[in-house]
Amino acid sequence: MKLFLGRHGEASFNAPSDRERELTQVGVQATQAVAKAHREELGTVKNVWSSELVRARQTAAIYAEELDVPISSRDYLAPDYEAEEVLEALAKEKIDGDLLIVSHQPLIGDLVSLLVRGNIFDGHPYVTSEIVVMEVDEWASACAEKLAEYRP
Repeated sequence: MKLFLGRHGEASFNAPSDRERELTQVGVQATQAVAKAHREELGTVKNVWSSELVRARQTAAIYAEELDVPISSRDYLAPDYEAEEVLEALAKEKIDGDLLIVSHQPLIGDLVSLLVRGNIFDGHPYVTSEIVVMEVDEWASACAEKLAEYRP
């Protein structure tokens, strides 16, 4: 299956807490640009999952609307989780078809490294609104091949 791992768009720091930070207009526009520029490649996505933090949910909603697919959140995609925990949780999920996940740095970069290289020591240096595309054979370390990067 193809796994699309995305970082949320640019977020404002003007919020009562980190969990409530909303996307800036730049973040919205950059995410929309990635969604539109890669609409064909993203067309195989069946579901969009995100962390429960506002900026990730807002980013995921932009992709879900563009792709006309359902969106849901997963607690384990929050930035206070470790890549190994996310991999274990993904292995327990029933995933039907290609999946787009929206999360946070450094978690998402570490997850790319874990899936492709088998460790978290070479995390992908995401920019906001970026998506990394991988082919995943199974939910285990070093069982994915990095295919592409979509940057705004």
